[in-house]
Amino acid sequence: MKITWYGHAAFLIEGQGKRIIMDPFSPESGYDPIDEPADILCMSQEDDRFHSHAASVRGSPVVINGRTMPDAGVQVDGITFHVVKVWEDLARSRNLNGMIHFRLDGVWLCHMGDLGHPLTDEDIAPIRGVDVLLALAGGPPTIALDALDDAIARIQPKVVIPMHYQTGKVRLNIKPLNEFLSFFPPAIVEHRESTSIEITPQTLPESLRIVVLRHAR
Repeated sequence: MKITWYGHAAFLIEGQGKRIIMDPFSPESGYDPIDEPADILCMSQEDDRFHSHAASVRGSPVVINGRTMPDAGVQVDGITFHVVKVWEDLARSRNLNGMIHFRLDGVWLCHMGDLGHPLTDEDIAPIRGVDVLLALAGGPPTIALDALDDAIARIQPKVVIPMHYQTGKVRLNIKPLNEFLSFFPPAIVEHRESTSIEITPQTLPESLRIVVLRHAR
């Protein structure tokens, strides 16, 4: 599996001959346009310009919407996508969206969507032990950093890739990455010069690693 961070919550996931783009942003976000093709487009919801700008993706991808995905999941081209339904606010009343997770090339990945509240045991159960967690690291209006730290401890992913934080480009009042990283010992944090990382079942670490990518846009 090859993971490329475009910026904000947008990623390109490549494996099994497929290109999967997740949560593409609009030009209003402050990032440069994605303007790349995909076979599959995953969006945590369908109506948020920072997470669901389908026009940023070229081609005619199969669209998967976390908000409306059935509980049983969806299969596309031999890849089964599942979802944990979450909300954008603490009261769990506004903007239902989805944390989409799936296995590709033997690696299990979860995108935290537009989550805005602490996770319950029921929320965590379907993703406990996930290999790669694409984590919302900018604080409110998404999940607070202390609640995220607690969620990571309970999910027990092997790799966390931070997203959705202030890089100096995004037009949102969110926190910079250093506040998220302060929850972890520096020894487990890896800063990469690349916008991408390739992960196989054999290269997964035995214990938690935080991998910081550069944004491609």
